Amino acid sequence: MKRYLLLLLIPMLLISGCSIKKTDTDDRTDMDFTVVVKEDIPKELLTVIEEKKNEEFTMSYGDGEFLYIVEGYGKMPTGGYSIRVDEMYETTDEIVIHTTLMGPKAGEAVNKMETYPYIAVKIEYTDKNIVFE
Repeated sequence: MKRYLLLLLIPMLLISGCSIKKTDTDDRTDMDFTVVVKEDIPKELLTVIEEKKNEEFTMSYGDGEFLYIVEGYGKMPTGGYSIRVDEMYETTDEIVIHTTLMGPKAGEAVNKMETYPYIAVKIEYTDKNIVFE
């Protein structure tokens, strides 16, 4: 009796252990976006950025027409920093953005004044969750 039970259970375990899991990248679509210069950032959003700029931060702001996604890297000792958007894509549930802070190159003349690098990108409005990587 035990032998027959084992013979029935083994195939069931093998079948249930084999499944195809859909990866997150299967439903991803690269997004078009615009990097927004300071002068074109809505005043309400710019006020919040100014309040948060001393520390690293991430945020989004929607005005019904556009969604602004912002990532700040906090206070830096000099100028010469820039931020690159490595990838930005959407899935069925979320928008994912990955950025990189790039510092001044060795030997590059930089402003000795403290700076607060951040990047703001603009996309069509959506209520999807934003994931910063």
